[in-house]
Amino acid sequence: MIADRRSFHANPELGWQEIETTAAIVKNLSRSGYEIVAGPAFLGDVERRGLSKDPIPGEGDTGCIAIYDTGRPGPTVCMRVDIDALPIKEATGNHAPAAQGFASRKPGVMHSCGHDGHAAIGLAVARIVKPLLKGGRGKLKLLFQPAEEGGRGGRAVADAGWMDDVDLFFAIHLGLGVPSDSAAFAVHGILANARYDVRLKGRAAHAGKSPEAGRNALLAACQISLGLHTLAQSSRPGMRLNVGLLNAGTAVNIVPEEATLTFEMRAQETADLQALEARCKDFVEATARAHGVEVSLVPGGGADGYANPEEIAEWAQGVNTATGAFGTVLPDMFFGASEDAATLASRVVARGGRGGIFVLGADLADDHHTPNFDFDEKALQKSALLCAGLIASAMDVDHVED
Repeated sequence: MIADRRSFHANPELGWQEIETTAAIVKNLSRSGYEIVAGPAFLGDVERRGLSKDPIPGEGDTGCIAIYDTGRPGPTVCMRVDIDALPIKEATGNHAPAAQGFASRKPGVMHSCGHDGHAAIGLAVARIVKPLLKGGRGKLKLLFQPAEEGGRGGRAVADAGWMDDVDLFFAIHLGLGVPSDSAAFAVHGILANARYDVRLKGRAAHAGKSPEAGRNALLAACQISLGLHTLAQSSRPGMRLNVGLLNAGTAVNIVPEEATLTFEMRAQETADLQALEARCKDFVEATARAHGVEVSLVPGGGADGYANPEEIAEWAQGVNTATGAFGTVLPDMFFGASEDAATLASRVVARGGRGGIFVLGADLADDHHTPNFDFDEKALQKSALLCAGLIASAMDVDHVED
Protein backbone atom coordinates (compact mmCIF):
# COMPACT_ATOMS: atom_id res chain seq x y z
CA MET A 1 0.00 0.00 0.00
CA ILE A 2 2.79 2.39 0.85
CA ALA A 3 4.52 1.56 -2.44
CA ASP A 4 1.30 2.25 -4.36
CA ARG A 5 0.74 5.51 -2.51
CA ARG A 6 4.28 6.71 -3.15
CA SER A 7 4.11 5.80 -6.82
CA PHE A 8 0.91 7.83 -7.22
CA HIS A 9 2.47 10.68 -5.23
CA ALA A 10 5.54 10.81 -7.44
CA ASN A 11 3.43 10.87 -10.60
CA PRO A 12 0.53 13.27 -9.92
CA GLU A 13 -1.97 14.31 -12.57
CA LEU A 14 -4.57 17.07 -12.53
CA GLY A 15 -8.30 16.46 -12.77
CA TRP A 16 -9.48 15.00 -16.09
CA GLN A 17 -5.80 14.35 -16.95
CA GLU A 18 -5.22 11.28 -14.72
CA ILE A 19 -4.22 9.18 -17.71
CA GLU A 20 -1.22 7.30 -16.32
CA THR A 21 -2.87 7.10 -12.90
CA THR A 22 -5.92 5.42 -14.42
CA ALA A 23 -3.74 3.04 -16.46
CA ALA A 24 -1.89 1.95 -13.31
CA ILE A 25 -5.17 1.41 -11.45
CA VAL A 26 -6.69 -0.61 -14.29
CA LYS A 27 -3.57 -2.78 -14.56
CA ASN A 28 -3.67 -3.47 -10.82
CA LEU A 29 -7.40 -4.24 -10.79
CA SER A 30 -7.13 -6.53 -13.81
CA ARG A 31 -4.96 -8.90 -11.81
CA SER A 32 -7.79 -9.29 -9.27
CA GLY A 33 -10.42 -10.43 -11.76
CA TYR A 34 -12.91 -7.54 -11.67
CA GLU A 35 -14.98 -6.38 -14.61
CA ILE A 36 -13.47 -2.97 -15.38
CA VAL A 37 -15.02 -0.10 -17.30
CA ALA A 38 -12.55 2.64 -18.28
CA GLY A 39 -11.71 5.01 -21.12
CA PRO A 40 -14.49 6.61 -23.20
CA ALA A 41 -16.93 3.89 -22.14
CA PHE A 42 -16.73 4.97 -18.51
CA LEU A 43 -18.45 8.37 -18.80
CA GLY A 44 -19.77 8.19 -22.35
CA ASP A 45 -20.99 11.48 -23.77
CA VAL A 46 -21.95 13.25 -20.51
CA GLU A 47 -20.77 16.81 -19.91
CA ARG A 48 -17.31 17.14 -18.38
CA ARG A 49 -16.94 20.53 -16.75
CA GLY A 50 -13.59 22.20 -16.33
CA LEU A 51 -11.63 20.61 -19.17
CA SER A 52 -8.46 22.42 -20.23
CA LYS A 53 -8.65 25.15 -22.83
CA ASP A 54 -6.41 22.96 -25.00
CA PRO A 55 -7.11 19.38 -23.80
CA ILE A 56 -4.30 16.84 -23.97
CA PRO A 57 -4.92 13.47 -25.68
CA GLY A 58 -7.09 11.33 -23.43
CA GLU A 59 -8.22 14.21 -21.22
CA GLY A 60 -11.75 13.71 -19.92
CA ASP A 61 -11.69 9.92 -20.37
CA THR A 62 -10.00 9.16 -17.06
CA GLY A 63 -11.11 7.27 -13.98
CA CYS A 64 -12.68 3.82 -13.93
CA ILE A 65 -15.05 1.52 -12.11
CA ALA A 66 -14.43 -2.10 -11.08
CA ILE A 67 -17.47 -4.35 -10.72
CA TYR A 68 -18.01 -7.75 -9.13
CA ASP A 69 -21.44 -9.40 -9.17
CA THR A 70 -21.86 -12.30 -6.74
CA GLY A 71 -24.83 -13.59 -8.73
CA ARG A 72 -26.94 -13.72 -5.55
CA PRO A 73 -29.75 -11.31 -4.69
CA GLY A 74 -28.52 -8.47 -2.52
CA PRO A 75 -27.60 -4.79 -2.43
CA THR A 76 -25.43 -2.93 -4.89
CA VAL A 77 -22.64 -1.38 -2.83
CA CYS A 78 -20.34 1.37 -4.12
CA MET A 79 -17.10 2.53 -2.52
CA ARG A 80 -15.62 5.68 -4.05
CA VAL A 81 -12.05 7.00 -3.92
CA ASP A 82 -10.70 10.02 -5.80
CA ILE A 83 -7.46 10.10 -7.78
CA ASP A 84 -6.61 13.66 -8.96
CA ALA A 85 -3.87 16.03 -7.79
CA LEU A 86 -3.60 19.82 -7.44
CA PRO A 87 -1.71 22.61 -9.24
CA ILE A 88 0.79 23.15 -6.39
CA LYS A 89 4.60 23.18 -6.41
CA GLU A 90 5.74 20.63 -3.84
CA ALA A 91 8.11 21.64 -1.05
CA THR A 92 11.68 20.41 -0.90
CA GLY A 93 14.24 20.13 1.91
CA ASN A 94 12.96 18.29 4.99
CA HIS A 95 9.58 17.62 3.41
CA ALA A 96 9.25 13.82 3.81
CA PRO A 97 8.38 12.94 0.18
CA ALA A 98 11.39 14.94 -1.00
CA ALA A 99 13.70 13.56 1.68
CA GLN A 100 12.61 9.97 1.01
CA GLY A 101 12.66 10.19 -2.77
CA PHE A 102 8.99 10.08 -3.77
CA ALA A 103 8.22 13.78 -4.29
CA SER A 104 6.32 14.90 -7.37
CA ARG A 105 8.23 14.50 -10.63
CA LYS A 106 5.85 16.89 -12.38
CA PRO A 107 6.69 20.57 -11.74
CA GLY A 108 3.75 22.53 -10.35
CA VAL A 109 1.56 19.47 -9.74
CA MET A 110 1.27 17.71 -6.39
CA HIS A 111 -0.89 15.30 -4.43
CA SER A 112 -1.64 17.78 -1.68
CA CYS A 113 -4.95 16.42 -0.40
CA GLY A 114 -4.34 12.71 0.14
CA HIS A 115 -5.90 11.37 -3.04
CA ASP A 116 -2.75 9.33 -3.66
CA GLY A 117 -3.51 7.56 -0.38
CA HIS A 118 -7.18 7.16 -1.30
CA ALA A 119 -6.24 5.43 -4.57
CA ALA A 120 -3.87 3.08 -2.73
CA ILE A 121 -6.60 2.25 -0.21
CA GLY A 122 -9.04 1.51 -3.03
CA LEU A 123 -6.63 -0.93 -4.64
CA ALA A 124 -5.93 -2.66 -1.32
CA VAL A 125 -9.64 -3.04 -0.61
CA ALA A 126 -10.11 -4.58 -4.06
CA ARG A 127 -7.48 -7.20 -3.21
CA ILE A 128 -8.85 -7.90 0.27
CA VAL A 129 -12.54 -8.34 -0.53
CA LYS A 130 -12.37 -10.22 -3.84
CA PRO A 131 -11.94 -13.71 -2.31
CA LEU A 132 -14.53 -12.92 0.38
CA LEU A 133 -17.24 -11.95 -2.08
CA LYS A 134 -17.66 -15.54 -3.24
CA GLY A 135 -19.68 -16.01 -0.07
CA GLY A 136 -21.50 -12.69 -0.27
CA ARG A 137 -24.66 -11.22 -1.75
CA GLY A 138 -25.28 -8.48 -4.28
CA LYS A 139 -22.91 -6.45 -6.42
CA LEU A 140 -19.82 -4.38 -5.61
CA LYS A 141 -18.69 -1.26 -7.46
CA LEU A 142 -15.26 0.22 -6.70
CA LEU A 143 -15.24 3.72 -8.16
CA PHE A 144 -11.93 5.49 -8.87
CA GLN A 145 -13.25 8.97 -9.56
CA PRO A 146 -11.47 11.61 -11.64
CA ALA A 147 -11.58 15.39 -11.20
CA GLU A 148 -12.76 15.63 -7.59
CA GLU A 149 -11.06 18.98 -7.05
CA GLY A 150 -13.39 21.74 -8.18
CA GLY A 151 -16.45 19.51 -7.98
CA ARG A 152 -16.37 18.22 -11.55
CA GLY A 153 -16.05 14.45 -11.76
CA GLY A 154 -18.81 13.51 -9.32
CA ARG A 155 -21.56 15.09 -11.39
CA ALA A 156 -20.25 13.43 -14.56
CA VAL A 157 -20.16 10.01 -12.87
CA ALA A 158 -23.71 10.46 -11.61
CA ASP A 159 -24.95 11.72 -14.98
CA ALA A 160 -23.39 8.66 -16.63
CA GLY A 161 -25.77 6.52 -14.54
CA TRP A 162 -23.29 4.73 -12.29
CA MET A 163 -25.31 5.57 -9.15
CA ASP A 164 -28.68 4.56 -10.58
CA ASP A 165 -28.65 1.04 -9.10
CA VAL A 166 -26.61 1.74 -5.95
CA ASP A 167 -28.28 0.88 -2.64
CA LEU A 168 -25.37 1.77 -0.35
CA PHE A 169 -22.67 4.32 -1.18
CA PHE A 170 -19.69 5.37 0.90
CA ALA A 171 -16.59 7.50 0.38
CA ILE A 172 -13.55 8.23 2.53
CA HIS A 173 -11.17 11.11 3.13
CA LEU A 174 -7.88 11.00 5.03
CA GLY A 175 -6.83 13.69 7.50
CA LEU A 176 -8.90 16.90 7.64
CA GLY A 177 -7.76 17.47 11.21
CA VAL A 178 -8.75 14.04 12.50
CA PRO A 179 -5.68 12.58 14.28
CA SER A 180 -4.12 9.22 13.55
CA ASP A 181 -5.93 6.16 14.92
CA SER A 182 -9.19 8.15 15.05
CA ALA A 183 -12.16 8.20 12.70
CA ALA A 184 -15.25 10.36 12.23
CA PHE A 185 -18.51 8.81 11.06
CA ALA A 186 -21.05 11.36 12.38
CA VAL A 187 -19.91 13.84 9.72
CA HIS A 188 -22.01 16.88 8.84
CA GLY A 189 -21.46 20.35 7.41
CA ILE A 190 -20.23 19.15 4.02
CA LEU A 191 -20.75 22.36 2.07
CA ALA A 192 -22.52 22.70 -1.24
CA ASN A 193 -20.40 24.62 -3.73
CA ALA A 194 -20.46 26.02 -7.24
CA ARG A 195 -17.84 27.69 -9.42
CA TYR A 196 -18.04 30.03 -12.40
CA ASP A 197 -15.58 31.39 -14.94
CA VAL A 198 -16.53 34.94 -15.99
CA ARG A 199 -15.36 36.30 -19.33
CA LEU A 200 -15.70 40.01 -20.08
CA LYS A 201 -15.26 41.66 -23.49
CA GLY A 202 -15.03 45.44 -23.75
CA ARG A 203 -13.36 47.75 -26.27
CA ALA A 204 -9.73 48.83 -26.40
CA ALA A 205 -8.76 52.50 -26.62
CA HIS A 206 -5.77 54.79 -26.06
CA ALA A 207 -5.63 55.29 -22.31
CA GLY A 208 -4.25 58.84 -22.62
CA LYS A 209 -5.75 60.28 -25.80
CA SER A 210 -9.30 58.90 -25.73
CA PRO A 211 -10.08 56.61 -22.79
CA GLU A 212 -13.77 57.48 -23.12
CA ALA A 213 -13.82 55.59 -26.42
CA GLY A 214 -13.02 52.36 -24.65
CA ARG A 215 -15.01 49.98 -22.50
CA ASN A 216 -12.81 48.88 -19.64
CA ALA A 217 -13.16 45.16 -18.97
CA LEU A 218 -10.65 45.33 -16.10
CA LEU A 219 -12.66 47.93 -14.18
CA ALA A 220 -15.81 45.86 -14.68
CA ALA A 221 -13.98 42.78 -13.38
CA CYS A 222 -12.73 44.66 -10.32
CA GLN A 223 -16.17 45.96 -9.45
CA ILE A 224 -17.64 42.50 -9.94
CA SER A 225 -14.97 41.00 -7.67
CA LEU A 226 -15.59 43.42 -4.83
CA GLY A 227 -19.37 43.26 -5.15
CA LEU A 228 -19.52 39.48 -5.19
CA HIS A 229 -17.83 39.28 -1.81
CA THR A 230 -20.50 41.50 -0.26
CA LEU A 231 -23.25 39.13 -1.41
CA ALA A 232 -21.97 36.32 0.82
CA GLN A 233 -22.66 38.28 4.03
CA SER A 234 -25.33 36.12 5.64
CA SER A 235 -26.32 34.47 8.88
CA ARG A 236 -27.02 31.27 6.96
CA PRO A 237 -24.55 28.48 7.88
CA GLY A 238 -21.44 27.93 5.81
CA MET A 239 -22.04 30.82 3.43
CA ARG A 240 -18.74 31.69 1.70
CA LEU A 241 -17.54 33.24 -1.55
CA ASN A 242 -14.10 33.73 -3.04
CA VAL A 243 -12.80 35.34 -6.22
CA GLY A 244 -9.60 33.37 -6.70
CA LEU A 245 -8.39 34.42 -10.15
CA LEU A 246 -8.48 37.68 -12.13
CA ASN A 247 -6.59 38.36 -15.34
CA ALA A 248 -6.84 41.38 -17.64
CA GLY A 249 -4.99 43.84 -19.83
CA THR A 250 -2.07 43.86 -22.25
CA ALA A 251 -0.27 47.18 -21.62
CA VAL A 252 -0.44 50.10 -19.22
CA ASN A 253 -1.46 52.61 -21.91
CA ILE A 254 -4.33 50.57 -23.37
CA VAL A 255 -7.86 50.44 -21.96
CA PRO A 256 -8.21 46.69 -21.21
CA GLU A 257 -10.46 45.01 -23.75
CA GLU A 258 -10.72 41.59 -22.08
CA ALA A 259 -10.80 40.25 -18.54
CA THR A 260 -11.48 36.89 -16.93
CA LEU A 261 -12.18 35.99 -13.32
CA THR A 262 -13.14 32.85 -11.46
CA PHE A 263 -15.26 32.71 -8.32
CA GLU A 264 -16.70 30.00 -6.12
CA MET A 265 -19.58 29.93 -3.64
CA ARG A 266 -20.28 27.61 -0.73
CA ALA A 267 -23.15 27.06 1.70
CA GLN A 268 -24.08 24.35 4.16
CA GLU A 269 -27.49 23.85 2.55
CA THR A 270 -27.90 23.27 -1.17
CA ALA A 271 -30.96 25.58 -1.28
CA ASP A 272 -28.93 28.44 0.26
CA LEU A 273 -26.23 27.94 -2.35
CA GLN A 274 -28.78 28.04 -5.15
CA ALA A 275 -30.19 31.34 -3.82
CA LEU A 276 -26.69 32.86 -3.57
CA GLU A 277 -25.83 31.57 -7.03
CA ALA A 278 -28.85 33.30 -8.58
CA ARG A 279 -27.98 36.62 -6.91
CA CYS A 280 -24.35 36.40 -8.02
CA LYS A 281 -25.28 35.73 -11.64
CA ASP A 282 -27.69 38.69 -11.63
CA PHE A 283 -25.01 40.94 -10.13
CA VAL A 284 -22.34 39.93 -12.64
CA GLU A 285 -24.63 40.51 -15.61
CA ALA A 286 -25.94 43.84 -14.30
CA THR A 287 -22.45 45.17 -13.52
CA ALA A 288 -21.21 44.18 -16.97
CA ARG A 289 -24.13 46.05 -18.57
CA ALA A 290 -23.36 49.13 -16.50
CA HIS A 291 -19.80 49.14 -17.85
CA GLY A 292 -20.91 48.48 -21.40
CA VAL A 293 -19.05 45.20 -21.72
CA GLU A 294 -20.20 41.78 -22.89
CA VAL A 295 -20.20 38.96 -20.35
CA SER A 296 -20.47 35.19 -20.26
CA LEU A 297 -20.66 32.96 -17.19
CA VAL A 298 -19.38 29.42 -17.68
CA PRO A 299 -20.11 26.90 -14.90
CA GLY A 300 -16.91 25.15 -13.86
CA GLY A 301 -18.12 22.61 -11.34
CA GLY A 302 -19.92 22.14 -8.05
CA ALA A 303 -21.21 19.67 -5.49
CA ASP A 304 -24.19 19.21 -3.20
CA GLY A 305 -24.24 19.74 0.53
CA TYR A 306 -24.49 16.65 2.72
CA ALA A 307 -24.63 15.27 6.25
CA ASN A 308 -24.36 11.60 7.19
CA PRO A 309 -27.64 10.11 8.43
CA GLU A 310 -27.47 8.85 12.00
CA GLU A 311 -28.05 5.23 11.01
CA ILE A 312 -25.12 5.31 8.57
CA ALA A 313 -22.80 6.71 11.24
CA GLU A 314 -23.92 4.05 13.73
CA TRP A 315 -23.43 1.27 11.18
CA ALA A 316 -19.90 2.43 10.31
CA GLN A 317 -19.01 2.75 13.98
CA GLY A 318 -20.22 -0.79 14.60
CA VAL A 319 -18.07 -2.12 11.75
CA ASN A 320 -15.09 -0.19 13.11
CA THR A 321 -15.59 -1.83 16.50
CA ALA A 322 -15.83 -5.27 14.90
CA THR A 323 -12.68 -4.82 12.81
CA GLY A 324 -10.68 -2.89 15.41
CA ALA A 325 -9.47 -0.59 12.64
CA PHE A 326 -9.41 2.77 14.49
CA GLY A 327 -8.99 3.07 18.24
CA THR A 328 -11.02 6.25 18.71
CA VAL A 329 -14.27 7.44 17.12
CA LEU A 330 -15.08 11.15 17.25
CA PRO A 331 -18.67 11.74 18.41
CA ASP A 332 -19.23 14.56 15.93
CA MET A 333 -17.39 16.27 13.06
CA PHE A 334 -18.23 19.46 11.17
CA PHE A 335 -16.61 19.00 7.75
CA GLY A 336 -16.51 22.71 6.88
CA ALA A 337 -15.48 22.25 3.24
CA SER A 338 -16.88 20.73 0.07
CA GLU A 339 -16.57 17.14 -1.13
CA ASP A 340 -17.51 15.92 -4.60
CA ALA A 341 -18.72 12.62 -3.15
CA ALA A 342 -21.70 14.53 -1.72
CA THR A 343 -23.18 14.75 -5.21
CA LEU A 344 -22.90 10.97 -5.58
CA ALA A 345 -24.33 10.32 -2.11
CA SER A 346 -27.23 12.69 -2.81
CA ARG A 347 -28.08 10.88 -6.04
CA VAL A 348 -28.16 7.55 -4.19
CA VAL A 349 -30.31 8.92 -1.37
CA ALA A 350 -32.71 10.59 -3.83
CA ARG A 351 -33.61 7.18 -5.26
CA GLY A 352 -34.08 5.57 -1.85
CA GLY A 353 -30.56 4.35 -1.08
CA ARG A 354 -28.17 5.24 1.74
CA GLY A 355 -24.90 7.16 1.67
CA GLY A 356 -22.03 8.11 3.97
CA ILE A 357 -18.80 10.09 3.77
CA PHE A 358 -16.26 9.12 6.43
CA VAL A 359 -13.11 10.92 7.60
CA LEU A 360 -10.26 8.59 8.57
CA GLY A 361 -7.59 9.96 10.86
CA ALA A 362 -4.06 10.69 9.71
CA ASP A 363 -1.68 13.18 11.31
CA LEU A 364 -0.57 15.80 8.79
CA ALA A 365 2.75 17.52 8.18
CA ASP A 366 0.85 20.63 7.05
CA ASP A 367 -2.68 21.51 6.02
CA HIS A 368 -4.40 20.19 2.91
CA HIS A 369 -3.68 22.09 -0.33
CA THR A 370 -0.26 23.33 0.83
CA PRO A 371 3.26 22.58 -0.53
CA ASN A 372 4.31 20.78 2.68
CA PHE A 373 1.26 18.51 2.91
CA ASP A 374 1.94 14.89 3.85
CA PHE A 375 0.08 12.34 5.95
CA ASP A 376 0.84 9.50 8.34
CA GLU A 377 1.06 6.40 6.15
CA LYS A 378 0.04 4.18 9.07
CA ALA A 379 -3.50 5.31 8.27
CA LEU A 380 -3.47 3.33 5.01
CA GLN A 381 -3.69 -0.12 6.57
CA LYS A 382 -6.33 0.93 9.10
CA SER A 383 -8.40 2.54 6.36
CA ALA A 384 -8.27 -0.49 4.09
CA LEU A 385 -9.30 -2.76 6.97
CA LEU A 386 -12.28 -0.57 7.81
CA CYS A 387 -13.43 -0.21 4.19
CA ALA A 388 -13.15 -3.93 3.58
CA GLY A 389 -15.20 -4.47 6.74
CA LEU A 390 -17.88 -2.05 5.53
CA ILE A 391 -18.20 -3.94 2.25
CA ALA A 392 -18.21 -7.31 4.01
CA SER A 393 -20.95 -6.14 6.35
CA ALA A 394 -23.11 -4.63 3.60
CA MET A 395 -22.79 -7.66 1.31
CA ASP A 396 -23.20 -10.32 4.01
CA VAL A 397 -19.94 -12.09 3.17
CA ASP A 398 -20.48 -14.67 5.93
CA HIS A 399 -23.44 -16.00 3.99
CA VAL A 400 -23.16 -19.68 3.09
CA GLU A 401 -25.76 -21.15 0.79
CA ASP A 402 -27.56 -24.35 1.79
